[in-house]
Amino acid sequence: MNIIQYIRKTPLRYKITLAVVLLLLLSMSLIGFYFYWNMASVLTKNANDNLVNLIQQANGNIENSFKIIDTTSLHFLSNKSMRSWTLDDTSFDGDFYSIFINKRHIEEDLKYSLMFNNAWDMNLISTAYVFLNEDTYCSIFKSTPNIQLINDNHINIFKRISGSKIRGKTMIPPSLNDKTIYFTRIVTNISNPKQRLVMIFGTEEEEFYKKYSELLSFEGSMVYITDEKGIIYSSSQRDNLGNNVPSSILNLRNDTGVSEVDIGNVTYLIAHRKISDTGLDFIAGIPKEQVLAKLSDSMKNYIVITAIIVFISVFSGIIISLRFTRFVRDMLSVINRVKVGDYDVKMPYYKDNELKLVSNTFNNMTYEIKYLINQVYEKQLLIKETEFKFLQSQMNPHFLFNTLITIGYKAKLSKDETVYKMVTSLTELLQAGIYSNSQAKIPIRQELEFIDFYLYLQKMRFGDKLEYKIYVSDESILNFVLPKLSIEPLIENAVVHGLEEKVGKGTIELNIRRENESIFFVVTDDGAGFKTDKINLDDNDTINMRKKGHNSIGLMNTHKRIKLMYGDPYGVQIESRTNIGAKVTVHIPVDRSETDNV
Repeated sequence: MNIIQYIRKTPLRYKITLAVVLLLLLSMSLIGFYFYWNMASVLTKNANDNLVNLIQQANGNIENSFKIIDTTSLHFLSNKSMRSWTLDDTSFDGDFYSIFINKRHIEEDLKYSLMFNNAWDMNLISTAYVFLNEDTYCSIFKSTPNIQLINDNHINIFKRISGSKIRGKTMIPPSLNDKTIYFTRIVTNISNPKQRLVMIFGTEEEEFYKKYSELLSFEGSMVYITDEKGIIYSSSQRDNLGNNVPSSILNLRNDTGVSEVDIGNVTYLIAHRKISDTGLDFIAGIPKEQVLAKLSDSMKNYIVITAIIVFISVFSGIIISLRFTRFVRDMLSVINRVKVGDYDVKMPYYKDNELKLVSNTFNNMTYEIKYLINQVYEKQLLIKETEFKFLQSQMNPHFLFNTLITIGYKAKLSKDETVYKMVTSLTELLQAGIYSNSQAKIPIRQELEFIDFYLYLQKMRFGDKLEYKIYVSDESILNFVLPKLSIEPLIENAVVHGLEEKVGKGTIELNIRRENESIFFVVTDDGAGFKTDKINLDDNDTINMRKKGHNSIGLMNTHKRIKLMYGDPYGVQIESRTNIGAKVTVHIPVDRSETDNV
C-alpha cells in the first residue's frame, strides 16, 4: 500500500489532526527560518562591525607601541655618548681600562635615557644592547632570569644583522626558542664609515599579545602580526611564531573589509589592517559559528518550544477533530442503517445551527423516502391485485364471446343478416371494452368503427326515434391516433342520458376537425340535457357523485386519461342546458404515433 492509498483510507478525524499539525509545523518552520536568517544577518553584521572596531582599537595600540619604541631608539641616539661616537673617533679599541670607561659611559647614558622613558616603563622594551662588534657591547636588562641566554640571543641577532646589507632600522621576528621581537638600528660613524654601531632593543612578544587579547574572547579566534612575506611576529597561536601564515590569509592583504575564509573545516570572518609605516600587518579572525553560537542556542530553545507547542496542538487537534467529526460518524452510522432499510432512524440533535440544519434535513429526507416507498409499494400491490383480478375477469367472458359467435353463425346460416350483424357488433364492442388497455392508442378510423357498432345497435333498438350524423373535415385526420375508447363513451353517454329521456325523435352529431396541431371531437345531442354547475371534471370527488338520471363517470374518466397522456392544455369540455341538449368537446393534440400501445 503506497502513501496515497494509506491517506485515502485514513479516517477524516485523523486527516484533520494531521492537517493541523502539518500547517502548524509549516508555519513554525517558516517563522524559525525567517528568525534564523534575520538574526544571522544581524549578528553577522554586528560581528563584522565589532571585529572592525576591535581591530582598529588593537591596531591603534600596537601602532602606538611601535612608535614609542622607535622614538626611544631615536632619543637614545641624541644622548651625549652616542653623539660623541658618531662625530668623533671614539672607539672601543685600546686597553681594557679605556674600553671599560667607554662602555660605562654608554651604559650610563642608556640607563639615563631609559629611566624616564615610557617604553621602558610600559615594558615595551625589556632589553637594550649597543654593539660595536661581537665581543664589544654594552647592555641593560629589565630582569635577569638568564643573562647568558639573553646575551647569546642578542649576539646571534648582531651576527645576523652584521652579515647582511641592512641599513637603518629593522625588526627581527621571534621564534619558538626566543619569543622576543628585536628592533635594530644601525648607526655609522661620520669620520669612519666602516665603523658601525648597532643598537638592539628587545620586546617580549607577550606584550603585543596583551594588546589584542580582547579579540580572543571568542573561542577559536586567531590574530596574526606579520610582515610582507607572511612571517609571524605575534600570534594567538604561540607555536606559530616565526612561521608563515596560511596563503589564504596572506592573500587578504589588499582587502579593507571583512572577508569569509575557509581554513581547514572552519569558516572565519577575517579583517586586515596595516600597522602604520612598520611594514607589518595586523590580521584578526573569529569563527563564524562562534558568532552564531548564541543564535544556535536560541534556535535550540525555539525547537524545544516548538516541540511543546506541536504536542499541545496535536492533543488539541485530536480533541477538536473528535468534537467536530462526531457529526460525520453519526451521519455514517445513520446512513448505514438507512442502507439496510431502517428509515425510522434519526440523526441526533445538535446545538450548532449548521449541523442542526443538516440533521433536520436528513431526518426529513428519510421521512419522505419512507413515505414515498410506502406509497410506491402500496401502489405496486394495488396494481398487481388489479392485474390479477383483470386476468380473472378475462377468464369468464370467453364463454360469453364464444356463445355470441355461435349465435351469430346460426343467424347467418339462417340467413338473418340483421341478427348476425347485431351479434357481431355487440361482440366487437364487448371485446374492445373488456380487453382494452387504458394506455392503448388506436387510429381515429378504428375508434369510428366502434362508434358505428354502438350506434347500429342503438338504431336497431330505437328505430326511427334515433338519428346520428358523423362529419370529418379531412380524411387524413383518420390516420392519427387517440386513446382507445375516448369518444365512444361520450356517444354512449349522449344516447343513454340524452335521448332515452327525450319524448320524440332525437339526433346525435359527431364533428371531427383539425386546427393547427390540435384535433377537436364535438359530440352534440338535442336530448334532455343536464345541469353542469356541480360537475367539476378536475375534482376526484366528482367521480363518486351521482345525479338522478345522469352518471358523469364516463366524462370524468375520458377527461383524466387525456390529461394524463397529453397534459393540462387538453381534455374534455361540457356545455349543456336542460330540455335543450348537450355539447361535449374533446381536445387532443395531433398524435402521429405508429404504435398501438405506448
